[in-house]
Amino acid sequence: MQVIVESKNLTVTEALRLHILRQAKKIERLKKPITAVRVYLENIKKKTNDPKANGVTFHIEMAGSDITVHKTAVDMYEAIVQAAESAARSIRKEAEKRITKAREKDLAALALSVE
Repeated sequence: MQVIVESKNLTVTEALRLHILRQAKKIERLKKPITAVRVYLENIKKKTNDPKANGVTFHIEMAGSDITVHKTAVDMYEAIVQAAESAARSIRKEAEKRITKAREKDLAALALSVE
């Protein structure tokens, strides 16, 4: 799995990059077919205490479909954690949808064969 970090109006420090890699490892633990994780960091220079001052977008490339999650927060690290958790939930939800569709398909085939 590749982790690509891009930023706008912000320099990516080594500590920030390590934090992103740690959060990406949490997504990787889900054992889903993830090919790449692109992380876009954005710092909006309005006010220092603006709740939407720091934005993080996780774009996760998977086999079949891609997932994009955008979160904002006062602190960049907090925004990264929130985006990673939301991305993990979205991946689990996508996997559950696939399993449910497969089960419904199997039940429909079984019902046809019984009749």
